[in-house]
Amino acid sequence: MAGDRLTNKWEKEFLDQAESKIGTPMTRYLCPKCKSELTLKTGKKGEFWGCSEYPSCDYTADNVDGRPVRKKRYLCPSCQNPLRRREYKGEWFWGCTDYPKCKITLQDEDGVPATTKKYPCRACGHYLVRKKGAKGHFWGCIKYPECRNTLDDDRGLPKLRKSTK
Repeated sequence: MAGDRLTNKWEKEFLDQAESKIGTPMTRYLCPKCKSELTLKTGKKGEFWGCSEYPSCDYTADNVDGRPVRKKRYLCPSCQNPLRRREYKGEWFWGCTDYPKCKITLQDEDGVPATTKKYPCRACGHYLVRKKGAKGHFWGCIKYPECRNTLDDDRGLPKLRKSTK
């Protein structure tokens, strides 16, 4: 009991000081790449978390409710480089970050690249992806421009050509 009074007296004296503040302890987040501390920074697109060892470590994460959250990354089905969401004439799509070497583009479905069933290209053996052109949707080979095979679109599916045999 005597210890409680002493603690309470000490707490009261501490809290009576003008510059005393009681807050929540600061949570520290570590960089998964180099194990240094992540710091909250402000950029042209808002707040984000960045590694304190920048530029030697370029790790960044979005700020979601005061916590670092890494965006889900989507990889190019052809070359495995990351895909980037882009806008052209009011339409959103996903393009390979290795452009112009890799010309892969995928449709945007609610902020993620369209996941299409793999329809094999009959010309080269790779697969077809749904694209939007000037005349509407069509299916083209992911190896464009090396392979220029295309099929018409039939309500979201490739319309197969009749065999000439």
